[in-house]
Amino acid sequence: MQRGTRAREDASDQDDVSGSARGVKHARADESGANGSRDGAGAADGTPNKQTTTTGATAGATGATSPVSPSRGAYATRESHLRKQERDGELKWEVIKNDGSEANSRLLVALKNIFSKQLPNMPKEYIVRLVFDSRHYSMLCMKNGNVIGGITYRPFPKQRMGEIAFCAVSANEQVKGYGTRLMNHIKEYAKEKENMTHLITFADNNAVGYFQKQGFTKEIMMEREKWYGYIKEYDGGTIMECQLDGHVSYVDFVNQIREQRKAVEAKVREMSTAHKVYPGLKDHFKPSAEGKYIPIDVKHIKGLKEAKWEDPGLPKYRLVHPGCGDGIPTKANLHKFMRAIVNVIQAHSDAWPFAAPVNPLEVTDYYDVVKDPVDMELIQERVSAGNYYVSLEMFCADFRLMFNNCRIYNSRDTPYFKAANRLEAFFESKIAAGVNWKIREAPSRGR
Repeated sequence: MQRGTRAREDASDQDDVSGSARGVKHARADESGANGSRDGAGAADGTPNKQTTTTGATAGATGATSPVSPSRGAYATRESHLRKQERDGELKWEVIKNDGSEANSRLLVALKNIFSKQLPNMPKEYIVRLVFDSRHYSMLCMKNGNVIGGITYRPFPKQRMGEIAFCAVSANEQVKGYGTRLMNHIKEYAKEKENMTHLITFADNNAVGYFQKQGFTKEIMMEREKWYGYIKEYDGGTIMECQLDGHVSYVDFVNQIREQRKAVEAKVREMSTAHKVYPGLKDHFKPSAEGKYIPIDVKHIKGLKEAKWEDPGLPKYRLVHPGCGDGIPTKANLHKFMRAIVNVIQAHSDAWPFAAPVNPLEVTDYYDVVKDPVDMELIQERVSAGNYYVSLEMFCADFRLMFNNCRIYNSRDTPYFKAANRLEAFFESKIAAGVNWKIREAPSRGR
């Protein structure tokens, strides 16, 4: 079948979601509405370099320290692993602020150091000012008693919103899901403990991807008077919002979705029998010692009756091919027609790429790309068996699959691709010439 240099290109999307919200601040009012000023820049993530990847990269990665369960997906598997770390006491989350205590001061210093390393474009003085500002709170991500990341935010109780200033995870703890889990915890805390309905932040282009994956949008649905003049604005930044839903448990999201799925599946089972699986028919498609395929009456296939299958009756076409008669196809004349089509296709000048199976030693990656290979040798074998193709549709489907496989593997400018197009057009013309879809009505009795 189709050989030659493979022209298919595999491209993987690399989503760079690391970055920081930075720039020059325009204006801000304090909580009472009086104008104030804050020099420097605010941030939500780190900058995109190898030494200082940030929670954006953490959130975007699908890796986890435990194997991915094929039935649950990477996200659910990773969340389950993090929940286990929480139950075992290895991972803890704590919200603190600068209350003057030595314990909180030590923790905030550790968090400030992470922000400084992960946000190198952010002035260190500005980071210190916000982290230790008594109006700002910080949710810490602590692993075995050590701070490995956190989010610093400022709540606005009257507006029922919070502004995220910094968000980062230490470099050696990234790509483990801590960034996503951290954001889930801050959402749950803001919703349950502080009665917030929105989280809002300014993010630069490198941080937008991370926040989008965490449920933030560029469309601000919150009333403008609730946030305008209260939060920091930066040149080159994009304001983003996350609306918190009181019915969603952000820290137990996976289990909540799983329970919803079970409820939906239970309802479907009440209305359908699709969940019942019957034995397959693979044994019936194995040729006998004589090379014949074992026939089976479709009426005896388990599950068809339960699925409300009905016998389609006689074919809705008639054969008009020379040597096959003119009328409703029988098993005998249908296979005569199929053999005639195979012979005329094999004799065509463009049939050479499809004569035999592709040699994997010559085209090493062919069967990695084409998962259901078909060639003229295989089609002829199935026609010769006499009872493999029980309908013209099955016969035509193999030919069309053969042509499509060629186009999948080869590029448009190759002779294989062009041969497939020409041979398919010739095949379709021969099928159309030998079949008439207008069935003559049977004469009435008594005439």
